[in-house]
Amino acid sequence: MTQLAIKGGPRVVPEEKILPWPWITDEDKQAVMAALEHGSPWRYPFEEITALEQEWAAFTGTKHCLAVNSGTASLHLCVAAAGVGPGDEVLVPAFTFLASASCVLHSNGIPIFVDIEPNTCTIDPARIEERITDQTKAIVAVDIHGLPCDYDEIHAIADRHGLYVIEDGAQAHGSVYKGRPVGALGHMAGCSLNGSKNLSALGEGGLFTTDDDHRAELAARVRMFGEVVRPGEPRRYNAYMMGWNYRTDPLQAAFTRSQLRRLPEMMAAKQRNCEHLTARIRELPGILVQEVPPDRTHTYFFYVFRCQPYKDGLDIPVWAYRDTLSECLTAEGCPARRWQHYTIPEQSLFQFLDGYGKGCPWSCPYTRPGIRYDGAEYPEAKRLLEEFLCIGHSTGGLGPPNGLDLMDLYADSFEKVLVEHRDEFLALAREKAVQAAR
Repeated sequence: MTQLAIKGGPRVVPEEKILPWPWITDEDKQAVMAALEHGSPWRYPFEEITALEQEWAAFTGTKHCLAVNSGTASLHLCVAAAGVGPGDEVLVPAFTFLASASCVLHSNGIPIFVDIEPNTCTIDPARIEERITDQTKAIVAVDIHGLPCDYDEIHAIADRHGLYVIEDGAQAHGSVYKGRPVGALGHMAGCSLNGSKNLSALGEGGLFTTDDDHRAELAARVRMFGEVVRPGEPRRYNAYMMGWNYRTDPLQAAFTRSQLRRLPEMMAAKQRNCEHLTARIRELPGILVQEVPPDRTHTYFFYVFRCQPYKDGLDIPVWAYRDTLSECLTAEGCPARRWQHYTIPEQSLFQFLDGYGKGCPWSCPYTRPGIRYDGAEYPEAKRLLEEFLCIGHSTGGLGPPNGLDLMDLYADSFEKVLVEHRDEFLALAREKAVQAAR
């Protein structure tokens, strides 16, 4: 029997086997070159940008789309278009990426956190209403890791309380909930085009969508310095409200348009890959893979699994088991790692309560007094952070042109560590715990 790679044995996944994301083809390169050739004179909005907006609106079945320079900007457009202002509260899942909450601060609103549902890692509808106050304005529903939230339940709650639902679809382009695509599941939606995302601009970018004419106009003002700029009319350089420069550029739009043409094909391949990996590893000891509810699809920005030594009666601390498994799998060539290390309310920004200096926006006279953030209020989010590892992002190999052969090598890595060398792996985990206790 060979040794674990972490102890000098041969790795399961050969060097250079994993091909990076995004998958760049000759068509992508030609699209960018064509946009470059038509990029002068400077004439915002470029045809590539308006074409991308029309194509994403058609893909999602929404009425309006605005292309912006980041996913964070697209979420800020959602928050601003919802009318969030000083002291208004917006509910956000305690487990997500920071931008899902910081976009609320950008409008001087106050994020209020909600625990997650453990099986999907998305906001728990059963915990939403206990967080609603008379200052609550909206709910941010995050399609985390590529899996949509339970939007029927979220909308039912929002309707009862007169709230907006903002969809954060940054990690889930191409996923579907009950027949409806990500990007069309909230009153407004923001999606990232960061280079690592399912739909990539290679650099940065974002897409805002809505069916609401008025909200679309407000979002357009936020994107363009607070101005009202209409096609065919001269720009008057008159700001009606606080706005930003959130415009994107034609090269990123051209690359995204080319990628969008292949998005269904690429996401279907990702799903096949990850479902194959799940079938291979779901019965292995000490881990729990995420199952997908039958009413939605998962596009696996991250492939998530939990480390649970206790389910096999082992007395190894979860963190030691998790970190040792990450080190062993990574040494075998399967890049399993941690993603987030804190719940969002435990990040220093929300502990210091000093976003803009002088305690703003929490010190604002419009803000409900006494708001504090205690991580203990979000036990499922904290348990997820303690237990989970993920494969994915740009170098995880989940998407094409990587195929089932790579997934089999990943599964072989899991089996080598958790089954064939189980005693050796557990000894490494126990030693890590002992060293930490010294």
